[in-house]
Amino acid sequence: MTMPYGAPGAGDEAYRHWLRSQGEADAARDALLASDTERDQVCRRLASAFSEGRITSAELDERTSQALAARTHGDLDAVLRGLTVPAVPAPPVPPAPLGYVPPAAPAPRGVNPRMVFWIVCFFMAPSLLTGLSSQGPTGLIPVLVLGPILYLVYRRLYPRT
Repeated sequence: MTMPYGAPGAGDEAYRHWLRSQGEADAARDALLASDTERDQVCRRLASAFSEGRITSAELDERTSQALAARTHGDLDAVLRGLTVPAVPAPPVPPAPLGYVPPAAPAPRGVNPRMVFWIVCFFMAPSLLTGLSSQGPTGLIPVLVLGPILYLVYRRLYPRT
């Protein structure tokens, strides 16, 4: 066996072992029985090769019948010999396990709405307090209008969990 890059070296035995294990793995894969789904995939590849003009209709018929009669992966590989292998799509992303909550997006930089709420409350507190302490009906207007608005804004900023 000729080693790449000329003279034998320290890694030759490891390289031989790797080649031997690759050959065994390929032989084991070729001996695995093929499923109906895999046969259908090969037939679809053959049909696309025919539509691209890489094989003739007679060759399509012959290879399709060989693919449908194939028992092992080695047989299917023989049917596809000479055709380019299409790009393998990326494996699908597995769904997240139950109970997993993805991390929330970081809060945008800028004005903090809670800080604005408390500043507005600080400046409105005197008018609300004077409205509560006045005896007439006009004093209740700030309380009846601004009170519910502030409460709704507070609930929006601090939701109950």
